[in-house]
Amino acid sequence: MPVIKYKGIMEQIMKKPVFTPKDLHNEKIPENYSKKLLFTLTRSGKIKRIERGKYTCLDDPIAVAAHITEPCYLTLWTAMSIRGVTTQIPFAVEVATSRKRFKKKIIFQNTPIIFYTINPKMMFGYENIIWKDEIRIPVAKPEKIVIDAIYMGKMPEDEIIRIIRNSDHVLLKRYAELTSNKVMEKIKELIKCSHRKR
Repeated sequence: MPVIKYKGIMEQIMKKPVFTPKDLHNEKIPENYSKKLLFTLTRSGKIKRIERGKYTCLDDPIAVAAHITEPCYLTLWTAMSIRGVTTQIPFAVEVATSRKRFKKKIIFQNTPIIFYTINPKMMFGYENIIWKDEIRIPVAKPEKIVIDAIYMGKMPEDEIIRIIRNSDHVLLKRYAELTSNKVMEKIKELIKCSHRKR
């Protein structure tokens, strides 16, 4: 049986947060065996199918979402929750990526994972942090959350102002300069509002 023959190789591959048939092919597992292996392991419940051609052994939607598409980073409400700057529990995992995807939304473990396609020049302002089970995940810095919220129009202004109050305004302006004049003007306006509402 292929499962037994390639057990050691599969154990190593399955340590990755997300893996694909290409990972199997890279380890010289023939294509017909790869399909059988993935089908058998999925059916037995040892691995989970995330979407076409992508699998995981994890149950955590955040850890999985951060590795489905590259390059990417977690942003908006998801990043705020991870960084502890909101008490609200996000209903979905929000991912920013410069890669175009056929599906903008998938469901994993009953949790929606939403992908926002952004301009490649917007792929900045995030850092890798260690998440549960020692998994590396890329997460937007607070200042980039603000930029993304304005750029994508996905967050109430009051919430944006609240983040701005506790952010690095110099860094925020620098990030805004990397986007557009429209975002820059909005940032200046919201910084003024944040001072007035203290």
